[in-house]
Amino acid sequence: MQRVENTYVSSKQLSLDVTLEDHYSDLFSSPVFEETHADIPAALLDDDGIHVIELNHAAEEAGIRPGASTSQAIARAPELVLYTRARSHERQLQDVLLQLAYSYSPFIENSAPGVCTIDVTKTRHLQSGLRKLLAQLRAIGLKAQAGIAPNPEIALQAAKIADPVLEISHDCNLLQSLPLESLDPSAFLLDILKSWGVRTLGALTRLPRNEIAQRLGLEGLSLWDRAAGQTTKVLHFVQPSEKFEESIDFEQRLETLEPLLFVLRRFLERLSLRIESVYLLIAELHLVLTLENGEKILRSLQIPAPTRDVEMLYGIAVQYLETLQTTAPVTSFHLEIKPSKPDGHQFDLFQGKLRDPNRFFQTLARLAALVGTEKVGIPQQINTHRPDSLRIQTPEFDWSWHGVKNTSHPKIGPGLRRYRPGIIASVQLDKDKPVSVQSNLISGKILEARGPWNLSGNWWDRARWEISEWDVVLEDGGIYRLAQGLSQWEVVGVYD
Repeated sequence: MQRVENTYVSSKQLSLDVTLEDHYSDLFSSPVFEETHADIPAALLDDDGIHVIELNHAAEEAGIRPGASTSQAIARAPELVLYTRARSHERQLQDVLLQLAYSYSPFIENSAPGVCTIDVTKTRHLQSGLRKLLAQLRAIGLKAQAGIAPNPEIALQAAKIADPVLEISHDCNLLQSLPLESLDPSAFLLDILKSWGVRTLGALTRLPRNEIAQRLGLEGLSLWDRAAGQTTKVLHFVQPSEKFEESIDFEQRLETLEPLLFVLRRFLERLSLRIESVYLLIAELHLVLTLENGEKILRSLQIPAPTRDVEMLYGIAVQYLETLQTTAPVTSFHLEIKPSKPDGHQFDLFQGKLRDPNRFFQTLARLAALVGTEKVGIPQQINTHRPDSLRIQTPEFDWSWHGVKNTSHPKIGPGLRRYRPGIIASVQLDKDKPVSVQSNLISGKILEARGPWNLSGNWWDRARWEISEWDVVLEDGGIYRLAQGLSQWEVVGVYD
């Protein structure tokens, strides 16, 4: 499959070689990428879908070579599985490479697709840091080879034959034995050299440099210098993208939840490892599901307490997906995370945070799944004079404790306990003033009534409202609030 080489350079160069088979394996929903996927021939096609550009070991064993047409490849291995290139996925992998390399050293160059060059001149603990970097790549699913050499060209060639790490010098016999194809010369130049009997880098460098320049020109001279390890290069340092995302286009449309959850967990594991390498936490999940009918479902899930705990993140996402109903099968899935720096806060003494905000969030999600998302949250009063005009607001999980003084004046008087909804009542009037009330809750003569307090609004549309409220005292001493709407009376509250 496609080869992605990650090159690390300084006075010593380090190069990592990763095959496309490794990073496409867990992203294609095909039986070829189960535990036994290495036994099934698989190949990657070029952008036109005509020729094979990369293949796995099983395909090589079947006699398929890069450049073969699809018909030739299938003739040699009828069970061959063919894949088209996913450019967006390759760009994401390049971001992964740069982000992990940046955690190893800040002096990195984005040299080419699949190639990252790092200046490690001042890097301490080179070998231990390299082992950690290789382990991170393996954990993400990338099988890497590393080459260490005096310049980028030699390091890149060393990575191609490393197992998994190889350090070489200018006069390394192993480097001299590499075929000319490892330097990717033009087909015209390669044919000329092979007609001379030159097939390895060592055979090329044994020829006089000046004679090569006279006969083959600048291209031949450049090839000789590269083969001899005499090229020089100034690195152009870059800073990796701060975007952390994973995506997949499913070959088979998904009609059940289980395959999507499998991919979700794998994405979270990879993203958590990448976030850990830059010492950040995950504060928000952005999910995008593309359906077969072209519809896109977008959802942002806030993480109450930013974390890298895969189980916790997975549980929060599953709570949403289990309640999701789609109008068509899912054809692609995209997950992006919003990173956050760890918060500093005080625990135990004057505890100001929830002990486990993420579990509290999961509890809210379970309640929302039972009663609906519009019924779970914090009541928030709407900016209107209409009584009981509330809406449910999603909780904001900023639980930091602040010692803010309460400067408001204390409320004086009995508290009004409202009935929601109000209790329908029959009220008798005398000169537009209530004198008796009868309902399922209270009945009797009204000894004293104060009001009315008239409230109205939305006169410009059909949803207008007009309310007249009275506070009344009954014979039993109870104090209640009555309200007259457009069509009926109600008992809307009682004073404590």
